[in-house]
Amino acid sequence: MKHTLETDRASMRERLADPTLLDSAFAVPVGETDGEMRYRLAVPVGGSRRAGSLTVANDAEAEATLSALAGRQGFPSVRLRGTGSAHSARRTVVWGDDFPRGDAVTRWKHLGYSDEAIVRYEQQALKGL
Repeated sequence: MKHTLETDRASMRERLADPTLLDSAFAVPVGETDGEMRYRLAVPVGGSRRAGSLTVANDAEAEATLSALAGRQGFPSVRLRGTGSAHSARRTVVWGDDFPRGDAVTRWKHLGYSDEAIVRYEQQALKGL
């Protein structure tokens, strides 16, 4: 799926237990494609949302994201998770608490996803088996 601010916002609205967090979401400029600036939506921590993340296309987009979120309210402890050897490899920028180890439901709860969203995702995953 192509990421746009609209698709990111719609996806997060469907997932979050507290969609009002989207009121404080931030459009992160990650780079240009065909002369047009591309953005990704970063949703702050708050309430049951203990952490957040954005996966971007490469090192340059990761650096742009780190720079845009550093020091911004709702985005504590902004950092790069994991590293790859290729500069063009996808990168994940995270903020907030460390992600818990364990099952997917635990991680989704940590991201502030609603019970309904978790059930929907599990049902879709089961259909794919």
